[in-house]
This record gives sequence, structure tokens and C-alpha cells, in this order.
Amino acid sequence: MRKIPNNGNLKMTKVAYPLGLFVCLFIYVAYIKWHWASATQAFFSITEVASGARRGQQAHSLPGTAAHGHEVFYGIMFDAGSTGTRVHIFQFARQPGETPTLTHETFKALKPGLSAYADDVEKSTSGIQELLDVAKKDIPFDFWKATPLVLKATAGLRLLPGEKAQKLLQKVKEVFKASPFLVGDDCVSIMNGTDEGVSAWITVNFLTGSLKTPGRSSVGMLDLGGGSTQITFLPRVEDTLQTSPPGYLASLQMFNRTYKLYSYSYLGLGLMSARLAILGGMEGKPAENGKELVSPCLSPGFTGEWEHAEITYRISGQKAAVNLHELCASRVSEILRNKVHRTEEVKDVDFYAFSYYYDLAANVGLIDVEKGGSLVVGDFDIAAKYVCRTAETHPPGNPFLCMDLTYISLLLHEFGFPENKVLKLTRKINNVETSWALGAIFHYIDSLSRQKSPAS
Repeated sequence: MRKIPNNGNLKMTKVAYPLGLFVCLFIYVAYIKWHWASATQAFFSITEVASGARRGQQAHSLPGTAAHGHEVFYGIMFDAGSTGTRVHIFQFARQPGETPTLTHETFKALKPGLSAYADDVEKSTSGIQELLDVAKKDIPFDFWKATPLVLKATAGLRLLPGEKAQKLLQKVKEVFKASPFLVGDDCVSIMNGTDEGVSAWITVNFLTGSLKTPGRSSVGMLDLGGGSTQITFLPRVEDTLQTSPPGYLASLQMFNRTYKLYSYSYLGLGLMSARLAILGGMEGKPAENGKELVSPCLSPGFTGEWEHAEITYRISGQKAAVNLHELCASRVSEILRNKVHRTEEVKDVDFYAFSYYYDLAANVGLIDVEKGGSLVVGDFDIAAKYVCRTAETHPPGNPFLCMDLTYISLLLHEFGFPENKVLKLTRKINNVETSWALGAIFHYIDSLSRQKSPAS
């Protein structure tokens, strides 16, 4: 029997082929939309965790979080400071209906700071990539797409000309955009000094439990960096709010509460910038004709070189100087005159002090190098007088020790702290680094949550 050709199958093939392509394309587009939606959903579940929002809807659980009855999320904060770039990788957990807790932190630092690459931005990328690789190793793969990645630059970039700073930030943004993490348009920025102080205040009060316990007294924060110094506390006296100069008060929303903080950042009064000013130099400019900078705060007869912000200065002590501390204090007082606002309330608030406050105190044995400790403000003055007196005949290993201790002592006095005021100096609270980075990532997540709220 002769077989009749099956033209029906041929027609079906002609129809099925484009139909199959269409179905595959539809499935692919649907998958991409689902994949992006899941990342967005995962991230905004994080923002709801951090802000304490309760919208009556079930939060999206990231892989592996439901087994223990709590949600886990991460945040990555790059701190681009004047002397180095640091990455903080935070892991958080939250029980339903509670504020988040920090369960783990990874920290790594690289030198020099981003500002050192102002004239060759391409060189900045290797260090940023190295720190991103640390984050990739620390955060499970399934969490990458929902983990916010942010860089905040501080005094080092604030002191650069605007165009140079923006080129650096743009280069970092390019590296961030190529990463697998959640990157927003505002992922890199220069942090304003007040935000730096506020973020550090959030960190300290979160770690001490003040933000979790309504009615519990908060603590103040003192930070002395290389390019700037900050003071932040929550005023309890109405007079402080009424008499503070413009720009010294900041409003903060956190965990469904509003705080009116006294917070100010003094650009140029960080320890390294202060050194340069005391020596008689100008930020970002070499000494005229290679001139030697002479200071009464250095040991008589001392000569050497000092590098600051990629510029090398020739420095020396004042020859035949006597009463070194008195001469140095006079010079430091000139630098601080009319630069710092004094408020009476600081004497009644518990304060933590960080960074170079800690380093200098540990250097001269006022606190334990590893554990930190407490001291009174007058201890810095006593140490300064002793170091300066001995430096007249026996120069210390650190030629700036007399200058730095004298500067810190007088700076605290200008803030309004009495000699007997107790300060707590620490690098860690509950084994967590006491930098502004933790507070900043909370603030960032909270702001994203508030941007989403109107559309919810």
C-alpha cells in the first residue's frame, strides 16, 4: 500500500516552531521579572526589619532563615577615611516584632586613603576590589543580591577639590555596579560631618542598649579622626537646644522614634590636620620653597620629615626651647581660638571617646592597649606636661607625642569638659567595632524603607 504524505504534521511543525519560541521567550521574561522582584522583595524585607515597620504582611524570608524563627540579613559599609579605607560587613538577625540585633561583624582596613589616588583614580580600584572580595567570602551567595553595598567618604575626600573627589567616587561606583550586591544610585557619597557624628552616636547607643530600651539614658560620643573631630549627644536640658548655634542640631528618626541631637563635625580639627596647622602648614599645599616648618611642640634640636596627604614636610623643633609644654599649649590655643562651641551640658552626660583619643591614651599608658578603659579629662593634661618636660632632654620615640597630647587636652577643655570628667575609651562594645559604620548602614536601610512607605 502506498503511504500518503502527512502534510498535517508539516503544518503543525510550522506553527509549533514559532509558538515554542514565543513560549520560551515568555518564560524567560517571567523568570527575569521574578528574579528581580525576589531581590527587591528580599531587600525591602530588610528595610522593614531595620525600621521596625509593621504593615500586616508576611516578610520575605531569605534562604535558610526560617528554620530558627528569625530573619537574617546583611549590610556592607565602606568607610573611606583620610588615612585608609575600611570595609565593615554586618550580619543582623531579628525575631518577629523585635528590633534587630547584630550577630556578626567582619572588618578589614587598607592604607592609604582614597584621597591618595586623587591624581590617578585607576589605582584606587584594586583596593576596593580586594575589600569586596572579603565581603563575597563572608556573605553566603544566596544573600548577595539582597545585601546593600554603600561607601561613605569622610574628611579625606571633603578636603579635596570637588572635581577630584567626584572622579574618585565615580570610579568606586563603577566597581560597585559590577559587583553582585544590591547597589543604589546613592551607593557612594561624601558623608557630611554631622551625619558622621550622628551615625557614630547610633552605633554606640545601639551597642549599649540605649536605643532598644525606652527611657534608658543615652550616652554621648567623641570621635577624633585624622581630618575632623565630632561631638554628638542627646540634650536633656532645654537651654542646650535654645542656645546651640545654627547647624549644631540634627533630627534623627530611628526605630520609630525621633531624636533631637546636638551634633557637630569640626573639619580641619582632626589630629593630622591639627598637626599641620600647629606646624604652620596649609592643607593640600607643600611648604613654600621647601621651607622647614619649626614648632615649639617638637623636641629642641629635633629634625625630620613628616608625610601628610601625600605631601612630605621638613619639620624641626624650636632650638633652645624651655618650658616646652607652656610654649606648645600657647601655640595650640592659637589654633583652637574661636573654633569650638562650648556647651555646659557635656559635664552631665556620659561620654565614650574613640579613635585618636584611644590611641594616644593607650600610647602613654592611661588605658590598656587591648581593652581600653576609663580616665578623667585631666589625665591627658598630666600626660602632656610629663611628655613635654621629658622631651626637652630625651626626645620620645614619637616626635609628635607632646604636641598631640597637648592638643587633645586643650580640645576637650574647649568643648567644656571639666578636669574631673570621666570618659570611657574603647575600640569595641560587646566585641563590635565602635565606628560610625554600623549606625550608617542602619540609617541607610531606614531611609530606603521610608522612601518605599508612600507606595506601600
